[in-house]
Amino acid sequence: QMRGPGPASWTRPLNFTPLECPLVPAFPTGRPGRLQRHLLSGEFDQLRDFPIFESNFVQVTRLGEIANKVTMGVAASSPALELPDLLLLAGPAEDNRRLQLLGLFPLQFVQLFVHDESRWQLKVKFRTGRAFYLQLRAPPETRDREFGQWVRLLYRLRFHSAQGAVPFTQEYPTPEDGEEDHEEDGLIEQEEVR
Repeated sequence: QMRGPGPASWTRPLNFTPLECPLVPAFPTGRPGRLQRHLLSGEFDQLRDFPIFESNFVQVTRLGEIANKVTMGVAASSPALELPDLLLLAGPAEDNRRLQLLGLFPLQFVQLFVHDESRWQLKVKFRTGRAFYLQLRAPPETRDREFGQWVRLLYRLRFHSAQGAVPFTQEYPTPEDGEEDHEEDGLIEQEEVR
């Protein structure tokens, strides 16, 4: 039986540090994640030193059907920033053995929501209205903690006004959720960023 994350899993500290220190990436294994390793590979010199908080997700439709594998990360473009200001999205390359960077977006143009806590789902919505849903892909023993880190991060981004913070809201289902809305749902484009 699937159990959703709860506030007890959110009590551990988030791996972001005060202003005088750069962001510390959160890796359960203590080593860089796939996205960080991809950026360190040399193809993205400007991004190689960004500490990244990242997780693996599957993109799902509003009905929960799986569409794509996605790695999402957030990073600070400067070591002087207390919180991240960039969103990175990556997906499997055609050979499915490595990642390709699909997009790098300033967080000021993106809204992040908790879509369905019981399914560990986030909603990513761009200012253009395009939105998609991501379900955390993590081992059962770390899933609650990892999702809790994302929830705490979204909360901190909402209340961090000094950097022009990203709004964060808990999204609650409404009776109209089953109906079509005017929001453009989209699949993440599988185009490599150059």
